[in-house]
Amino acid sequence: MRKKNKWLKHGILLIVVLIGSGMILLSSYVLQYDKQLMAYQNSLTQLPEVSEVLEISEYYGKDSYYVAKVLLTTDKEYYYFIKDNTVEYSYPVEELITGEQAAQKSLSILGQGEIKHYYLGIYEEKPIYEVLISLGNEEYYFIIDAKTSDVLLQYSLK
Repeated sequence: MRKKNKWLKHGILLIVVLIGSGMILLSSYVLQYDKQLMAYQNSLTQLPEVSEVLEISEYYGKDSYYVAKVLLTTDKEYYYFIKDNTVEYSYPVEELITGEQAAQKSLSILGQGEIKHYYLGIYEEKPIYEVLISLGNEEYYFIIDAKTSDVLLQYSLK
């Protein structure tokens, strides 16, 4: 009887240790990611034309970019697309459609579905929104031109 209890205790202890280790690894990853974004945010505020960084995120498409919405000292809002610590592209916010508009455009093509995400990024040197919509067992990706709201690409995954 004592052997059974000993193995049960060791098994439960092993499971608790594995879950705890997983949680520690996950939290360190999340904190590291936030630390990277904060570093980019701080470096952007050092630019002479930038008054404030309003939003910042990372886009993983064909290329990876940091996308920052900044308020300039001229009180204009711009999107900065940053690759390799260099602002590769910048666009005034008012020249681009919103993410919600891109998502609604994609949804109107399908007629129904659940919007999973939309991200602002760059594709073939154009500002785009990547939109993911789930419908049943399929997921539909749309690449929407952020200036014209034209559909550049559309494909589904089963």
